[in-house]
Amino acid sequence: MRVLFLMAMMLATTACATPYVAVPYEADQHNVTTITLVENVGEANVMAYEVASVGSNFGLVGALIDAGVQNSRRQRVSEVLVEAGFDAQAYFKEQLTEDLVALGYDVNTVQIEGRDGSDLLATFPASEDSSVVYLDTVLRSFGFLSSGAGTPFRPHASAEAQLVSASTHDVFMKNSVIYGGLGAPQGHIILSPGAEYVFVNRDELLTNPDALVDAVKAAISETAATIARLLSQ
Repeated sequence: MRVLFLMAMMLATTACATPYVAVPYEADQHNVTTITLVENVGEANVMAYEVASVGSNFGLVGALIDAGVQNSRRQRVSEVLVEAGFDAQAYFKEQLTEDLVALGYDVNTVQIEGRDGSDLLATFPASEDSSVVYLDTVLRSFGFLSSGAGTPFRPHASAEAQLVSASTHDVFMKNSVIYGGLGAPQGHIILSPGAEYVFVNRDELLTNPDALVDAVKAAISETAATIARLLSQ
């Protein structure tokens, strides 16, 4: 059922008529030199999803069987990542920090309570220091997606970020990045995976753990780098 729910959410996002409304960063209006990165993370969904699978075309029984197959694949991808000692959330934050430092920012961190799942924070601690700016990010999902039976699995990652003033709570930047998504949901930044990260089927995806981890790292790394570039000065 979890897989079916994720599928419904993904298709709803793709087909949604209302575009995502981003807030572009205006470097000349905000003299930001130090970024306080919110460390608290939500629960990112591990994906290994085939959207238009054969089983889903055969009524309720087919859908239930398909859910089992999809969940088994997702669970195996998750196990491979755990066996490799890979922490997607930590890797995302590490890459983002490195990218921000490379852009010339000083970066520190803060723990802020109030994270609800994988949603951005709604409130932040107040500060009279106008130089304090929070960068709140969530890695919503990562893993692999296939558009349907017989089509390859490609790496995927999805993240959202907002840059918020601690003194005024004004949002200086807000944006969403989708790496290897299906369709073209309006308003989001869409990134295409490299040709080197293509798995023709489940077997190829699951029998090469090193390649699987490298593909996930590439998706998360490029997603983090894109968020950092949104704050280029």
